[in-house]
Amino acid sequence: MKQIILFSLLFIILFSSFEVIAGKKHCQSYRKKLDSIQAKQRQANSNKRSNSLATQEAKARKTWWQCENGKLKPKAKKKPRVKIKRTNKKKVINLRRVDGKKAKSPKPIMPFSTQNSVMIHAKYQGEKLQAWLLFYQPKKICRRPKSMSQFSACAEEKRRQQIEFEKNY
Repeated sequence: MKQIILFSLLFIILFSSFEVIAGKKHCQSYRKKLDSIQAKQRQANSNKRSNSLATQEAKARKTWWQCENGKLKPKAKKKPRVKIKRTNKKKVINLRRVDGKKAKSPKPIMPFSTQNSVMIHAKYQGEKLQAWLLFYQPKKICRRPKSMSQFSACAEEKRRQQIEFEKNY
């Protein structure tokens, strides 16, 4: 009789320990995510990034702890995506819902109208380039413009200097 009780007690202990280990395996992905966020926090970060990581860590810790305690809500199912159709290397815009109906875009997207390679050349080459580099003197604010108005003013100034350079060269 003692052997049966001892055997059943041992069986219950083994069964419950397997259940605990299985629960921890299920939560390992949440623990790894928490560990990776904490590793990022140990590195040097800006104040904004540190605050963002602190928020992520709190959320990840809460999720992991809920999983460990068996209180994690099941994940919601994702909505199915509308697939993009492709024919003859032409991209067709994916189907959109308009008033509950499927509608196709009238034109397929063509990234380039030619299959030839794109070649970019400098405006000036050789001796003319050297002369331009000696001639062109950008303003100090034009090295790093801080607003769009400064950038456009610098572009206009460069264009004006190019016209003057062309006249003198």
